[in-house]
Amino acid sequence: MIYVQLFEVTNGVFKNQCYLVHNQYEGVLIDPAWDYELITNYIEENGILLKGVLLTHGHLDHIDLAGKFSKEKNVSVWSSDIDAITFRLTYSKLQSVSHLKSFKIGTIEITPILTPGHTSGSVCYLIDNHVFSGDTVFIEGVGVCSEDGAASLYDSVQFLKNYLPEHSQFWPGHSYGEAPGKSISYLMIYNIYFQFISKKSFIAFRTRKNQHKILEWTFNKKIDDRFSR
Repeated sequence: MIYVQLFEVTNGVFKNQCYLVHNQYEGVLIDPAWDYELITNYIEENGILLKGVLLTHGHLDHIDLAGKFSKEKNVSVWSSDIDAITFRLTYSKLQSVSHLKSFKIGTIEITPILTPGHTSGSVCYLIDNHVFSGDTVFIEGVGVCSEDGAASLYDSVQFLKNYLPEHSQFWPGHSYGEAPGKSISYLMIYNIYFQFISKKSFIAFRTRKNQHKILEWTFNKKIDDRFSR
């Protein structure tokens, strides 16, 4: 049986949701950030052997502790090739994932789903009936993106709608009011981006002017600017 442990972590400004997926004996971390002691204490107190780290995308708030866990626990880090190149990920034990090519980390089976939009190499990970969606899909919406990214993000959302079983539960990288762990059937009703059937309308709505500029937008713009110099 697969268990999901949520860690709500912050660096004092930015708040993230990162996860430990485990079967009581072995576990993998998804987007570990900000609080190494909190996460490590849980792993050690519950006797879980950490087997690896999964990255949904390359923004700093999602990779903050990947290198530290990789080094201290001697485990590999998995990412898409695109984001590994774009964000210059240089972990010594870096491995790449491919779209829908399932693999095992220890005894835990993982299916990567490439979902470009928020970044060109964003990945969602399907583990059992749990979907770890990073900044691709939130319970309340979808991630920040450019107009070109919005076109890709529309395709990614449509793929998730068609590919995932209706009982799949979403665990995003941030919360803007709703608790994580909602089913895709819930998102089909309450997440407006799951209701669009026109790419043109989706793009127009996602890139509309005068949207509320949440902290995540500011943070990710700084990261994007850093890598575009």
